[in-house]
This record gives sequence, structure tokens and C-alpha cells, in this order.
Amino acid sequence: MKRTAAIVCLSSLLITAGCSDSKSGAGGKPDPNDEKQASAEVVKQFADAWVQAWAPDGKPDAAAAFTDNPTVFGKRLDDVDSALIANTVKVTPQGDPKCTDGTNCTQDLAVEAELRGIGTMKWTSTATAVKAGDAWKIKASGDTIYPGLGDANYLKRVRALPARASILDRNGAALTANRPVVIVGVASGTVATPATYAAFTKNLDVDGAKLAARAKAAPAGQFVEAITIRSEEWNRLRPIMGKLPGVLTMGGTQSLAATPTFARSIIGTMRTATEDTLKNAGPSASASDQVGTTGLQYAFQQQLAGTPGGTVTLRDGKTKLTIKTVFSQQGTVGKPVKTSLDTKMQQAAEAALATSKLPASLVAVQASTGQILAAANGPTPASYNRAFQGQYAPGSTFKIVTSAALLGSGETAATTLPCTNTINVFGKSFKNYDGLAAYGAGTMQKAFNESCNTAFISQHARLPKDGMTKAAAMFGIGRELDLSLSAYGGSVPAPKDDTAEAASMIGQGTVTASPLAVALIGAAVDHGTAMKPVLVPGKDAAGAAASPLPAATVAALRTFMRTTVTNGTAHLLAGNGAVAAKTGTAEVVQKGKVVTNGWMVGYRGDVAFAVIVEGGASGGKAAGPIVQNFLSHTK
Repeated sequence: MKRTAAIVCLSSLLITAGCSDSKSGAGGKPDPNDEKQASAEVVKQFADAWVQAWAPDGKPDAAAAFTDNPTVFGKRLDDVDSALIANTVKVTPQGDPKCTDGTNCTQDLAVEAELRGIGTMKWTSTATAVKAGDAWKIKASGDTIYPGLGDANYLKRVRALPARASILDRNGAALTANRPVVIVGVASGTVATPATYAAFTKNLDVDGAKLAARAKAAPAGQFVEAITIRSEEWNRLRPIMGKLPGVLTMGGTQSLAATPTFARSIIGTMRTATEDTLKNAGPSASASDQVGTTGLQYAFQQQLAGTPGGTVTLRDGKTKLTIKTVFSQQGTVGKPVKTSLDTKMQQAAEAALATSKLPASLVAVQASTGQILAAANGPTPASYNRAFQGQYAPGSTFKIVTSAALLGSGETAATTLPCTNTINVFGKSFKNYDGLAAYGAGTMQKAFNESCNTAFISQHARLPKDGMTKAAAMFGIGRELDLSLSAYGGSVPAPKDDTAEAASMIGQGTVTASPLAVALIGAAVDHGTAMKPVLVPGKDAAGAAASPLPAATVAALRTFMRTTVTNGTAHLLAGNGAVAAKTGTAEVVQKGKVVTNGWMVGYRGDVAFAVIVEGGASGGKAAGPIVQNFLSHTK
């Protein structure tokens, strides 16, 4: 065998046995008079062009150009691609060409097509190469693409999605189920009128102007999706919107909680896949699927969705009847995601927040495990999970950490801390919250109960520069939270000077935490050891987040927090059992103005909680009634 013949043979992908040792044509090209060599080359070129044709945004022209009827074959190849919805394809010539009379050779093609949203379909077809003059061409037959297609038959794909699995509460009860929905949109072009788009804005909180722009830019005859709503909501809106020009609807199902508000920021939302959410949904997802966009629906999209099944049938081109099933793949059902949420406690949290006129969040955790029992945002539901991700100055709730730091420095509950109206630290003046009058000398416990800023700041010299940072770490504050959903674990950087240290002692300055992180502070006092937060047991990192707090510190803090309820700023909770708590008021600057956020953190039994009210006058006045409402419904 001559070297040039061997090179041609190897480049033809696995066509090695039976390579001819005939001379190649000029310039190393296949010899058209060597039928095996020439047909193998055109089959190889055709196979490569087919791969390109079925690639994303591919065109059939190059593959069709290797056939004896490019116009007919190009459309046929493109139609099969569209019918199968193939993402990609591998086409590999098999063995040697089989030639009969020097002008006609056949060669098998091993084909693997990745059907979008289903899986890989494999088959073997046969390419027939015919000699026309000095050139070799592929016969433009449907059988070249798939055996049995011929000139008229076609392939029909059907995709079957399994029912989406539920998100469960801690007791295994379903928090979500597949419920009927209506996808509301408009016809592309200019069918819809200004009144139609105004109705979308008014009734569905959809930006009508943006929807109009999308509709005008969309191809003719296309459904332009605007929003997916529950079927009962559409039934209410149908008399208002159903007859407006251009409005179109499609029915379907979606995994939803029992109400639109329940644990929305935790469970998350779903909608028709976008470019970004389709990537998260994995290779078995399709652009038309309803997929998770936020929350646990997004984080566990692939587990909840399972994998779709599907069939491809060969149909008779005239009767449209099935000739045979040529591909079948069984889908797999999704697996539920069991959370640590307590349904009744979540409902109580949301009901309590609904009483607030200001933005607020409530988090409840099981102190002994760190498991999250409830996490709610109100007074209206939102996808943004402020309870987990909000970064706030914790204000006087942080005096729990400050007290631990001072107790660790050698002070005791009985140590005298002077409560003055103001205190100056290197030119920076600090004051107490408006409701507290200076009372002079008092114990640390009294300063905690009354939440006296100046009393705690007066002790700043007792702490090393990193004293507050180290004390916060004892409560698990300042670490990354390894949680199923994004959550902020707080930050207590070492202060740059005495003024910054003084601010950190009252939860201001550079100290920040989320409501979840503050709830975990209360849990650490209750349990004696800071625990890692857990939302999805078995998935989220669990266990201790720090070494156990010193026993004497725990005992003192428990007394501090209990007496704050019996004889301090959290007295509003005195009728709610053996509750221990700490109020907090944090100053923040918004749009150039100083406003306050109201906080409360505490525990009862094995349940620790934290509440923040944005713009609340104080912890006792703003957060207190919410906590009281919550506790009264969680006995």
C-alpha cells in the first residue's frame, strides 16, 4: 500500500481494512477512478457536513451540496432535524464501502443524535454514493438520514415530562404540589392595543411598555409570554382581560405552594425557562419547560424535575399513521426535597408579619440543631429573601455578643457600668436610644435589660482590638454559611480605632448581620453552643459552628435575656411563657436621613427567633408586637 493511499484511508475515520493501493489523483486528492477510495471520501465529507448542519444554528446547505439533488435533500435534512429537535449529532462512517459496478457504492453511517430535553437516539442508516461523470455524489434519499423515511415518511417526536416532585416540610407534608396555571401573553406584532398593554400593567403588574416592545420585535405568529398565574386568578381576571385584542393564554401546571404567599422566598418561583435558568436546569430541560427561577425550586431544579422520557415514531407520509416506534426512553420521576420548615410555625410567622405596615422579616430556628423552622418576609411576599440575605446593623441585639466579650474579660453580671446620656470616644459622641433616660451607676445586667448604649461603650478599653470579632465568632457570626440558599452570616471586622470599636459594641459601625444570623445568636445562648443553620437536612452542613460558650457566660446571658422580658425593654412578651429576649434599635442612613430599624431576638423552649422591622421606631415598639403575635400562635 502506498503512503498516500494510507493517509486517505486513515482520514476517513475507521475505514482501514480494504483501502486501495491505487494511485491517488493529482495533488493527493482521491482518485475518482478508485470507487472505494472516492466514495469513502465523499461519504466522509458528507458525514462531517451533516454534523455541522445539525449543530446549533447549523444550515443544511453544505451537506446537501454533496448529494445529487441539493434542493430536495437540504429541506429533508432540515425537516428531520426540526422534528427531532436535535441539539447535536455524531455521524461516523462504518467499515468499507461496498461497491457493485464501479459507479455505485454503499456505506453504513452510525448516527447519534442528542434530542434536546430527552436524550441520545442512535441508529444506523446507509449512504449510497453514485458516480456522475468524474464526481461522486450521495444519493438524495430519506433513507440516508433514517432507514424507512423514503421520499414521504417522517419522524414524530413526543416528549413526556414526569410530575414534578414536592418540597416537603420537616414532617414530610407537601409544601408544594402541581397545580393548574394559565400562561398569559399576547400575539406578536401589532395585534394588541394600548388598552391591552395598560391592562397588563394594571391587573398583572407586568410592564406593558416592555411587553409591547417584545411583541413588536417577535416573529409573526408567535405567542409572547408575559406572566404565569394560578388558574383561579385568571378566572377572576378573564372578564376583564379575556376579550382584549391580542391577549392569548395557554394552560399548564406548575409546582406551587397552597397560597401565593406561603414561604415564597424559601420555596421560590417557577416560570418558563430563560437562557440562564435553562443552564441550571441541566441537559434534559427544554426551553418550553417550567423551571425553578428562585429559592429551592431553583437550587434543586434537577432533583425535583426528574428526567423526561420520550418516543420517536416513524409515520406514514400519506396516512399519518405510525409505522413503528423507533426510539423510546422512560423518564424518571423527581425526588422530593425535605426541608426543616415547620408548616404551622411558617404560617404563624407570615401572619405575624402581615400585621406590620413596614418591611419586616422573621426567622425561627431550632436552637439545639440550627434547623430553620420558619423564615418569612412581609408584609407582602417577595422573592428576595431578606431574612437570609439582608445585611443590617444589628443594633442593641448585638449587646448579647458584647456582654459575652466583657464577661470573658473578667467582668460579671454585677460589674458596675455607668449609664450616662452621652459618652465621647476620641471625639465621637454616642447616645442612648430616645426612650432611655440616664440612670447613673448600675450593673451590667441592668445595662443589658435597659439597653444602655453608653454603659457598654464605657467598657471599650477592656477589650482588645479584635475582642468583638473573636466574641462574635463564638456565636458563629462572621463565617460563610454553607446553606442550600444564599445566606449572609454577618461580618464583624476588627475595628480600625477606638471609635469604631465603640460603635461595634452596640451593633453599629461596620458590624452587619442578617435576621438569620441574629436568630442564631439567640439560639447559641439557648443551646449553649452556636450551631450551623440547616434548611435541607442531609444537604446543608450541620453541627456546631464554634466551641461551646463558657458555662458561666451562658448562665449570665440567659439571666440577662430572661430579665429583659420580666423587667426590661422586652416586657411586652411577659405574658408569652418563659421567653428570653433582647431588643435592638439600629440607626441607618437612607437617602441622607437617619432612620432606625427595630429588632428583637430571643428564644422560648428550643425555638430561637429574630425579627427586624425596617424603619421601626424601636425594637420594643416595632418588633415586639410581631414577636408577641408569633409566640401566641406557636404554643
